[in-house]
Amino acid sequence: MAKDLREVARLSGVSVSTASRALAGSALVSASTRARVERVATEMGYRPNASARTLRTSRSQLVGLVVTNLVNTSFRVIAEIVQQRLSEAGHQLVLSITDGDPRQERDALHTLMELNASGVVAVGSDSQAFAEVRSRGIPVVHLGRRPGKLVGDCVLGDESAGAAAGVRLLLERGHKRIGIVAGPPTVTSGRERRLGYEQTMASAGRPVDEDWAVTGPFTAQTGRDAVDRLLALPRSRRPTALLVANHESAYGALPRLRELGIDIPSEFSVICYEDAPIMQWWSPAITVVDNQPAQMAELVARLLTARINGSGGSAARPAVHRIPTRLVERGSVGPAPGRSPGR
Repeated sequence: MAKDLREVARLSGVSVSTASRALAGSALVSASTRARVERVATEMGYRPNASARTLRTSRSQLVGLVVTNLVNTSFRVIAEIVQQRLSEAGHQLVLSITDGDPRQERDALHTLMELNASGVVAVGSDSQAFAEVRSRGIPVVHLGRRPGKLVGDCVLGDESAGAAAGVRLLLERGHKRIGIVAGPPTVTSGRERRLGYEQTMASAGRPVDEDWAVTGPFTAQTGRDAVDRLLALPRSRRPTALLVANHESAYGALPRLRELGIDIPSEFSVICYEDAPIMQWWSPAITVVDNQPAQMAELVARLLTARINGSGGSAARPAVHRIPTRLVERGSVGPAPGRSPGR
């Protein structure tokens, strides 16, 4: 059958996935393309198999989880808990990793539509693709990022408050020059964590030097580059403390500080966003803003299950839910250089 479908696609001048969508009657394929593919299929005597027809006419027990990466420990924790809870409810989880690529995000969502998934949990921002999913009657829960238009419930961390708590601790220890490594401003967490940093510094009467804030993709390289950039500043302007406001960048910032021989916390204090075993095992153990991914996962699973089952107020308009963060103090924050611990 796969060989026949490839031949249909070749003779129609389209990809195999487009041919499959056309024969499934997908609204994602133009009427002219769908007619051309159907004509070729008819001439060849091609017929989709019965299982494919079943997938198109009844809801499957599959549930999609679309995330940007699994480097982020929070996403791994969420994936494990969501899988367990949905399995208990009789569903099978399908995991897609997009690497933050909008095209891969759309492809993953389109595949879940073709499979008639029972529901979708997604870390993404493509409002149009989400709207297409919802138009098929498939419940959606947004996770970690808020798209321009909600089509389902949205579960976020209390991002600004978490960053603010970290900055307040550093200010209390006497740090006046505090840097931040923030994610892209187009992403909810990147934008809100930086806002919490800026507002807290302003409230304390501490002007922020624009060179103290480094913004970049959610990668280890962003963290490495940020450390190099901040430590290259003249000593009179160089930060004495750093908030690494995303998990991925921490995997670059912490090793780079060690490579450069920077002593934590006597020379440089560090707080990282999101907890993980490595943060506890690092020497010294790293103070973190814990976004509590287990709580996020439990809420995501409950919301999606309720929407799938049509219970728990499933007809209500989508709502935004915030999970509180908590500051976990360990050994990576000390007094600002030149200030004694008791001052």
